[in-house]
Amino acid sequence: YGDFVDAVLEESSAFWQISKSLFIVNGWDTKRHCSKDTWYHVQSTKVGSETINVCTCPQSSTSDSKCVHEYLLEEYGADLFPEEAALSLSNDDEIILFSRLKDGDSETVLNHFSCPSPNKRGLGGQSVVVYDGTDSGQGKWTCLKDLNSPCGHVSMCRKKLEQLWALFNRSLFQTLQLVCSVSIRTPKSAGSEKSVPYKPRPPPIWAALPADTLCAQPPLASFPTKICLDEESSYACMSGQKRIFRRPQDSHIERKATIYTLSHTLCVKLELQLCRCKKRYIGPDCLSLGLFNYNNKILFTHKILDEYTSVFTTSETPFHAWVSVVSRRYSLRNSVFCSVDIFRSAWFAYARLLPLEDDMQCPRCGTSPDNTIWDGVTLAFNKKHLLSSLEAPTHSNELSVVRDRTVYVPSQQVLPDSYSRSLVQKVVEGMPLVLGAGLRKPMMVLVMVKWMGEQDGSNANKELLKRLEAIPLAVNRLAGTNPPLSRVFNKHFGNGAVVNKIIAPEAYKRFFLQISSDESVLQMANVPALKVLEDFTQAPQVNNATRLLNIPVLHDILLFEFSHSTNVSNDILAVCSWLLERGRTVYNWLSVNSPTLTLAVQCIEKPWTETGCCYGSPKIRERPKYPKLWNDTQLDEGGKRGAKCSKFYSQYGEKRLTGGIMCVWCTHSICYGFHCIPRGEGRNDVFSALVTRWVVAPKRVVYDFVCALGPYCMTREPEFFAETQFLIDDFHAVGHTKCARAAFLKTYAAIDPRLCHINSSAGECGNSGLSRIRKSVSYMSQDHAIVYTKIFLSIWNRQRIRSM
Repeated sequence: YGDFVDAVLEESSAFWQISKSLFIVNGWDTKRHCSKDTWYHVQSTKVGSETINVCTCPQSSTSDSKCVHEYLLEEYGADLFPEEAALSLSNDDEIILFSRLKDGDSETVLNHFSCPSPNKRGLGGQSVVVYDGTDSGQGKWTCLKDLNSPCGHVSMCRKKLEQLWALFNRSLFQTLQLVCSVSIRTPKSAGSEKSVPYKPRPPPIWAALPADTLCAQPPLASFPTKICLDEESSYACMSGQKRIFRRPQDSHIERKATIYTLSHTLCVKLELQLCRCKKRYIGPDCLSLGLFNYNNKILFTHKILDEYTSVFTTSETPFHAWVSVVSRRYSLRNSVFCSVDIFRSAWFAYARLLPLEDDMQCPRCGTSPDNTIWDGVTLAFNKKHLLSSLEAPTHSNELSVVRDRTVYVPSQQVLPDSYSRSLVQKVVEGMPLVLGAGLRKPMMVLVMVKWMGEQDGSNANKELLKRLEAIPLAVNRLAGTNPPLSRVFNKHFGNGAVVNKIIAPEAYKRFFLQISSDESVLQMANVPALKVLEDFTQAPQVNNATRLLNIPVLHDILLFEFSHSTNVSNDILAVCSWLLERGRTVYNWLSVNSPTLTLAVQCIEKPWTETGCCYGSPKIRERPKYPKLWNDTQLDEGGKRGAKCSKFYSQYGEKRLTGGIMCVWCTHSICYGFHCIPRGEGRNDVFSALVTRWVVAPKRVVYDFVCALGPYCMTREPEFFAETQFLIDDFHAVGHTKCARAAFLKTYAAIDPRLCHINSSAGECGNSGLSRIRKSVSYMSQDHAIVYTKIFLSIWNRQRIRSM
């Protein structure tokens, strides 16, 4: 019975609640102590204050004693299957598709149904029906209750499957691994307490860091034939869900156990002590021997568990593939390796004890790197495994600060008038406007171009005419905004320049394209840049002009002016003053209703193994609430970043998967943390992670969709992000065809060579590494996916830190 309980907790034996009172279970081999491929029903009925459990397995029906299934429900049913969880499940008289397993890339799917009898109510009428075939209907139907002839159960399940095809549509249905909502609960003592050991295990020697407190010891040449109890001996007792330690005054027994080494098995004797629940045993920890005592019957050497860690972090290696390789290695010594289910469960129990908690920090960048690279990764698990415990930084709670004065601020662009921006763009974009020398007056130019367009109907001439007609309109509109700006525009792009064949310098073209873009003026010049601009307006010297590295378009214009004269023109100085005033005005509009973001007095920090949120720095704030921002927590998936950007949001994986993970990297490709995304990646993921984990915002945030992230952050916390530059990395910049150059990292690196050392592709480098575990994670449960990802990233970081 104890072996059966272990098998259920290890998920190597199915025990699923499929309706309000029905359970579906695997058969149990009482001789070999392992699960069988057979299926049976168990019904749990409440009669007064008593709960009656009845099973259809042979052990229950052929003897007066209870079977292992009935015993488990009687003793642990309240912990494993809470009553409130069953309220949302189906009724007992419904057909339920409880298992749907797809064999790799094959079209064949193995479906298992629980089906009531059309003529007989209750547990006696329940049957399991199996359909092994394709979703096109070609396959074999089998009723496990009546194997000889077609029966009503098969007909009912066939109709049910057709209804599911119609409900989900066939293309979506083919991606589903499981349709029904099966209630699988694990006790609070599950996780790290499934195994006998509870003390942390040292990291592998090849991944150890100098700061690690635990160091792996050299492996023993041989193991003792008998392993005795010690002071650390314990077990996680399900009665009360507490860890029970050895009692020196109590007696002990000896039991045979198997050690799995790198190449073969060893038989040893374990000294055990009966737990107070009288069903399970307290066993030795075996840490000093380099062993991991999984369940007092099976032990693994640290070396073989660390070998799998080494293999899957180096190349794509699912558990099944690795167990197959090791099994072949064992066959050379006439030994048999354990099943993949046992090894998988043992490895995760071992992985939870690895103290890989201090490796999400770069030794060179420190706790708060100036440059952070953010990237969403399509590393996702199936939505059917999604639990309510998953909690991204985007989650707010009762401790969150309420920003009820924060509102949207319209017209944050350099040129607030959209018509003026469109006119300037129409004139400046495209080939330079130059015409023949004989056309000396603007009116002659327009008449000539109009006549040419009417003669040949050329689209090029029509477009040229539109651009020429826009020149006087643009000059007049700019004059209403800032007369010096209008004069500068007219000098380089006006009709006079067109007639006299004056081609505007590239610096002026970039400048007017930037100020006519739809981006905020604070994207062009953040608060530190405005301070430098103020210094230049007060002392317009070439030295101060060279300091304007954070406003590249203005930096280039001023250096162009100084290269042709000892001073800049009065119009250019007036434009600089106007830009300074415009930037400060927009920043004041944003910050007037947003007080300083302080550290929280109290935060709710839940274990990362439950929330899927794991960062190297602790949580210092809860995500604030912004009730007056109507789309504050709205998902960004499924469309563009608005009309301002031509870049689409990525469609993360298949519809059956979650939204992947969000990772943050330093320029040395060290991951500073990650969190799981329940649905789709968005601006809120980056914003919330920064606000909840960073005391001071980083100087630069590099992200694929900065064109939308910058305004999102400045609208909510302008003071916190006042000195932050939001930049798009070189790899993704090509997709942002409508975004201005002020959002591109390469724009700043062109005039500041120090920025060339920023590895903006660090996120993509890490993304390519994470692709090694993408397939494995897609088939995992939520808790396994979180631990698997954390182990991979910790090993990834440690290898890079060791090479520095």
